[in-house]
Amino acid sequence: MTLGIFTDDYFPYIGGMGRYLHEVTRRLPQHKFAVFSPCVNQLPGHTQVTPFLHDHLRNVSYSIWLQRNLDRFIDRCNLDRINIQCGPGGLFLFNRAKLPVIAICYHTWWQQSHYIRAQFWKKIFIPFEILTYRRSDRIICISEDSRNILVDKYRINASKTVVINPGVDTQYFYPLEDVEKIPNSLLYVGRVDKRKGVDFLIKAMPHAVRQKPDIKLFVGGVGKHLTALKAFVRSNGIEKNVNFLGFIPDETLNLWYNKVQCVVIPSVFEGFGLTAVEAMAAGTSVICTEVDSLKHIVIDGQSGFIVPYNDTATLGAKIVALLSDPHLQQRFSVKGRQRVQSLYNWDVVVGELAKELFDS
Repeated sequence: MTLGIFTDDYFPYIGGMGRYLHEVTRRLPQHKFAVFSPCVNQLPGHTQVTPFLHDHLRNVSYSIWLQRNLDRFIDRCNLDRINIQCGPGGLFLFNRAKLPVIAICYHTWWQQSHYIRAQFWKKIFIPFEILTYRRSDRIICISEDSRNILVDKYRINASKTVVINPGVDTQYFYPLEDVEKIPNSLLYVGRVDKRKGVDFLIKAMPHAVRQKPDIKLFVGGVGKHLTALKAFVRSNGIEKNVNFLGFIPDETLNLWYNKVQCVVIPSVFEGFGLTAVEAMAAGTSVICTEVDSLKHIVIDGQSGFIVPYNDTATLGAKIVALLSDPHLQQRFSVKGRQRVQSLYNWDVVVGELAKELFDS
């Protein structure tokens, strides 16, 4: 059986969707699949597609292309079933396909437009998203919260949904015993934009610095809000406490997780929250926001701290409390890594995915 995988993000990946899918496909060598994406690469089984005006319309142009070309590619490549990547940055399925369709829901346009006020206009995509899931035969959700949106908000039949969390490679993200941690250090890694909440974290820094003047926050990432955040740092006199690293390559990410005492994930919401899982796998303490997906990954007070989004005083206090207590850091480290190994190990996750994609 050949599975046709259609995605707007694959490799080199733009965001979490492409990163996730690349991990999945490289762990399914015993299965036959064909990936169709606009990405330029030489990966086995990949076909580059070129939707019209893709540089401007991205996933929308690909969705229109898919409507016009899906049947042709089904016949040309002898596909037996279809897998499409859905959610913001994902694809829409306007017509019912002539083969079974399995959709993967990363998160929803409802979450994107509801939680990020400046993006309220993106609710215009919700009807197309609902139509896509109704046209699908099976839906794999990467988090329980996204599944609840499909069932409660979109009225999708719960019986055709399943939750399979993404995995993490615990041979790639793991504790490094020979790396000395930077005293009183924090790390943020991700895009520098509103959804990721890095502005919330930096606005909490003055609260923490007043109690621990030598705190160091390392910000790994790039984005359009970088200039404004640097201006905030300068105006509040915390230049010596906040270091902007730029983009952190994957090959040095585990080293950075191990160099710091705490990783902070201050997101407005997350489709899943892979950074939290990677940091926990590396044995580093985590503080995250009480938002979709993250609130299920971290157990407050056991494997990390959970704080309300945008409560800068509480986030500052939790940062100080964690950095001041080595025994608490050690407990979070042990419990967090145990949780990752039991729930988010790729060796377990990929088996569940294979059953849904190829055997269901």
